[in-house]
Amino acid sequence: MLLEYLGLGLLAFHFAEPAYYYSYIKKHCCNLPQGDEDIHPSISVIIPTYNERDNIRRKLRNVLDNYSLDKLEIIIVDSSTDGTYEEIQKEIATLNLKNVRLIREDKRRGKIYAVREGIKSASNNIVIITDADAFWEGSVIDAVKILRGNVGAVSCIKKATTQLENNYRDFYNIIRLGESSIYSTPIFHGEFTAFRKDVLKPEEIPNAGADDSTIATLVSLKGYRAICSDKVIATEIVPKGFDYFSWKIRRGSHLIRHFIRFLGKVIKSNNAKFRKIFLEETFLHLINPWLLILGLVFIGLSNLVLFAVLIALALVGLFLPPINKLLRAWLSNQFFLILSQLYAMRGEVLAWKKQKKY
Repeated sequence: MLLEYLGLGLLAFHFAEPAYYYSYIKKHCCNLPQGDEDIHPSISVIIPTYNERDNIRRKLRNVLDNYSLDKLEIIIVDSSTDGTYEEIQKEIATLNLKNVRLIREDKRRGKIYAVREGIKSASNNIVIITDADAFWEGSVIDAVKILRGNVGAVSCIKKATTQLENNYRDFYNIIRLGESSIYSTPIFHGEFTAFRKDVLKPEEIPNAGADDSTIATLVSLKGYRAICSDKVIATEIVPKGFDYFSWKIRRGSHLIRHFIRFLGKVIKSNNAKFRKIFLEETFLHLINPWLLILGLVFIGLSNLVLFAVLIALALVGLFLPPINKLLRAWLSNQFFLILSQLYAMRGEVLAWKKQKKY
């Protein structure tokens, strides 16, 4: 009986605590800083590439279409083996681009090394890091105009090329915008991560995964705001099949290690607003998924009938509108967070096997 009550309590807390946080966050969304209409800053866009031959032409044109050419510098740091480098050279020649610099790496060392190399080479104070397989919509100028005063970094909101991932992103984007409205979010996006070099220098960024969220957290620990803005929406190409599982686990494990890496520093910091948000996200990513597992295990050990009823209700909910969208997004995310934690125990992996994206 005790195990049954404990299991029910864990399940109740697993769902109730995030629901309360989401409702709290939604109330504060979306009172975000606005930029100065009179400024048009010069920017350096860094694109790390590894075997992106099929995407790089579209990516280059996407960046060029979204900012004034006389205010734009593009730095591509490439370690490809599939002809991406040559494809970039052709595109530079075809478009007669004078504002694109191409850096060739001798060997692949991982995204963070390419990012740091690009930042060091950037001539402008405002730097944007972006993935080669992500494409922007909206107003980049309105996003970078926010980078002034106490705002040190800006990221985008996201949508994906699959419905399952978008089910998750719909709620995820509101949380990022709500946290940004309160103060800062500790989670940024590799599709669009903009920051000021006078706030954060490349040598301060550690050789670790989750470079985007690392930048957000380092900026916040310095007393500046790191916010997501709905001025830019990035579309990410999502892998299919087994590559989707590998992709989710890779990203999740980097984020898990990110929260563990910065937990002590955030607890010791004097930034109470950011500390509260960071600790909540740490709980949601590291602890809360296990409450679901433990709750089900305890109920299964103590009351098989109740266990079967709960599983049946969950299965019905997966196909019953309107809760099916939320339930599918939530349960799949808990599954991947647990696998990501287990994978993160292997240590830091900077250069991953390339997943196929369609």
